[in-house]
Amino acid sequence: MKILIFGLGTLGGGFSAAKYFLDRQDEVRITDLRSEAVLGTPLAILKSHGATAIVQEHRKEDFIWADIVIKNPAVAANNPLLECAKRVETDITFLFSSALLKGIDIIAITGTKGKTTTAAAVSHVLNSNGHEAIQCGNMGISGFSVLSDLQNREKANQAMPKYLVVELSSWQIRDMYTVMGNSLPVFKMVVLTSLFPDHLNSYGDFDSYKKDKYLLLASKSRQLLVSQEVYEEVKSNSAAGSEHIISFDQIPGNKRLDVKFRPTWAICRRLRLQSKEILTALGTFRGVPHRQEQVAVAGSVVFINDSSATIPEAVAFSTSACPWQYVLICGGTDKNLQAEPMAQALKRALSIHLLEGSFTRNKLIPLLEREAIAFNGPFSNMKEAFDSAMDSMQNKLLKRVKKQNIALMLSPGAASFVYFKHEFDRGNQFRDLALRAASHFMRN
Repeated sequence: MKILIFGLGTLGGGFSAAKYFLDRQDEVRITDLRSEAVLGTPLAILKSHGATAIVQEHRKEDFIWADIVIKNPAVAANNPLLECAKRVETDITFLFSSALLKGIDIIAITGTKGKTTTAAAVSHVLNSNGHEAIQCGNMGISGFSVLSDLQNREKANQAMPKYLVVELSSWQIRDMYTVMGNSLPVFKMVVLTSLFPDHLNSYGDFDSYKKDKYLLLASKSRQLLVSQEVYEEVKSNSAAGSEHIISFDQIPGNKRLDVKFRPTWAICRRLRLQSKEILTALGTFRGVPHRQEQVAVAGSVVFINDSSATIPEAVAFSTSACPWQYVLICGGTDKNLQAEPMAQALKRALSIHLLEGSFTRNKLIPLLEREAIAFNGPFSNMKEAFDSAMDSMQNKLLKRVKKQNIALMLSPGAASFVYFKHEFDRGNQFRDLALRAASHFMRN
């Protein structure tokens, strides 16, 4: 079979797709607008396994040649080259077309904020209680990796997992709906963790973004779990009967948990896990990298990597959940969002250190100036912003009346591109600097 990978991507999705088909002895071409030097080692590995690379251009002839085009989520659904394809798939749709999923309960999770933590926490709770769950989707685990796992289990006559927990972005939902002929699989449960304006640089307006999210609610799932804030709107936008739509707050015991775990509690209780089973498992859940991730503690300083906070509402959420006073690194590239939702977070910060970017210049700095809030920067790289924050941190530590912890938190409220490869690159740079700083603290 002839396979075209449309966009290698930056987080491993295109690599997993190409590797899957190469392992099947299919003929694989990869087309990407970036150079071989930028695509680096992943492309070199795939070429060494027999893939052909077409870089710095997309050729119509490759789309005509291919039996299947595997579309990267970042590629626009209306890209005219897709019209030349005989068949378009994504990693998720290709996985969902497999008969190996029969008998596996699928939990589909989306939301502007909280979907990755919820997917990871639900999987952890289920696995901790003897109900095997595997993950895939937007968190970076390709559907092709899951499919390979299932096929290997079948060959070895091993048991299949009981649950598949799928995290879906708005683009993945739109692609899935389109590729699968305006229909969706029957899920065990559909979950909407939250809904705020996001990606308006791509969508143009909030209604268009919501429309894609709500496509997931059109599935034939008998259980739709949603946040209280969108409960009424979901009831009016879903084809499911109102008796099948449940808000997290309707699940007894939910409000005694940390807000970020309330969707997990609701899901697991609806799956008939006992309260003690859930709480015990959550006690061993270590969280997700780049999401309120406690990177290091050195004396009275706590370093928190919240690089995946790419919208202002996420900064408001993360800082309000922080039990300590904090020095804040924020800012970045604009997604056509307003900065006002993070105003209180900015006011509460001990000091603010701005990363360079269009959101910083056009939205954050005007807000800070209107509110008469002091700031440092903007800085064109993470090290400069981090060093500035550390200087401020050390001054705050010297002036403390009480020996209370202070957090140095990266919570940008903006996109990462232009100055970083992606939000994980931004978070990794912060983590490396934090670990070095913590080591220095402990030695002195």
